Amino acid sequence: MDYAQRRAETHSGELDSIEAFEHLSARVAAGENPYEQFGPNGLEQAIAEVGATLTVTPAEAKDLIEAGDALRYRLSFTGHALACGRIDKRRFLIALKRTDLITDDEEMQTVDAHLAEAIFARAPMSTARFTAMVDSIVAKWAPDAIRRRKERVKGDRKVTITPDRFTPGQSRISGTLPHADAAEFDARLTAMATAVHAGDPRKLANRRVDAMKALARGEASIACECDDCRPAAMDSEADTTGDVDAATVDTADHTTEAPARHFGSDDTDTPDCDTVVADPPGPDASPSSSPAPRATFHIVVNLSTLFGLDDDPAFLDRHGIIDADTARTLLAEARRTYIHPAPDAPDGSPPPDADSSTTRYTPSKKLQALVRAGELCCTFPGCNAPVWQIDLDHTEPFDHADPRRGGPTDARNLKPLCRFHHRIKTFTSWQDHQDELQTAWFTTPTGHMFVGNAFSGRDLFNKLFPRRSPDHPARDRLNTQRDNDFRRHQRAEKRWNDANPPPF
Repeated sequence: MDYAQRRAETHSGELDSIEAFEHLSARVAAGENPYEQFGPNGLEQAIAEVGATLTVTPAEAKDLIEAGDALRYRLSFTGHALACGRIDKRRFLIALKRTDLITDDEEMQTVDAHLAEAIFARAPMSTARFTAMVDSIVAKWAPDAIRRRKERVKGDRKVTITPDRFTPGQSRISGTLPHADAAEFDARLTAMATAVHAGDPRKLANRRVDAMKALARGEASIACECDDCRPAAMDSEADTTGDVDAATVDTADHTTEAPARHFGSDDTDTPDCDTVVADPPGPDASPSSSPAPRATFHIVVNLSTLFGLDDDPAFLDRHGIIDADTARTLLAEARRTYIHPAPDAPDGSPPPDADSSTTRYTPSKKLQALVRAGELCCTFPGCNAPVWQIDLDHTEPFDHADPRRGGPTDARNLKPLCRFHHRIKTFTSWQDHQDELQTAWFTTPTGHMFVGNAFSGRDLFNKLFPRRSPDHPARDRLNTQRDNDFRRHQRAEKRWNDANPPPF
């Protein structure tokens, strides 16, 4: 690293005095290129050497050099976590990219220290949770970096369409745009693609492409291709006599309707409510009944932030943390429904009217919103599946024969699982449980245990944490007994190891 740094400083052409600058300016005015004598600068030479040594591309070599520099100077504490094996290279690079707009050295040191502390204090987590944790720390300790990131993202937006190099007759579309715009566009495509009847033979991915084509033509919906709708569509095309421009203008009127947003917020002390949601159209709705299907996506935000009392970040499902101003802009146009789960009694027991709802297998929409707002993605270790598009699983299995015997349908017994991991948990030997703080633990068939939600929505929105039950008078005695038993076991294990040194 020191050698690469010295090479990067060599022949850089940097000026160290006003006289040198004036001399250089005179040479430029005379038509001379003063940098021709230097050739490739030191960084370029270091990139070439690293690339040749590791047989990687120049871009990969540059990333490695930048990562090494950050590991030593910008993120030294986080780099220690990498050296200890608490995080891998991928997560370190996530931390590097999410902190690259912090320009103040003191802020950088503060963020680095808090990030390393959070890493060592928690179990390993998925990349989606890790990214949210990094962004939350940056938003708290270096808010100016969030503003600069927003400006950069706005300036970097673009869309490109290029022919596919490997598949004749096919092209690729790629683009970069802000989170909020991407969420709206994605939700619009999905809404249009799912507004057709269930008998439509096209895959969802194909229907999303057709929806994008329809938007490009100024149309607000796609035609259903099920057996019932296809003959009607053919007859309609045969009877059409108007020109294309007139039809486009007629359908474009429907696209001017602002898309409704679906979002949630956690509870605050201001109003007696926790989450704000809006329901998407039902699955049986006819595609012809709504020329412009409602685009629905989900945001979780503090009500205090929504009211302008603070600038805490919000969470946009599938995309991550967004700044408070963006959240307020999105929520100003949203259709809202407020929900407020009943609080537990002072002794930690559920409210008296909760019995009927906890004995139903399917959670209510309000309970679903509350559980999902407390998570960021699937709770299975390592999974990044978006939380609002997956199943809710009963940790303690629901007893269909006698619902009162166990497996209640409440927030303490529900967790989000994607369909793949839901089936793995249900039909194999995996075991899981949730503690009183709703931390999800998973035990493999071989006995290894992992934490699934080391960082969750409850860490972003603290008021979503369940209330702790009051300590039982016998808890101190039981804790002391457990600690004594643990130390006794450790002493016995040490005696056995001392008496039976390896090899056994």
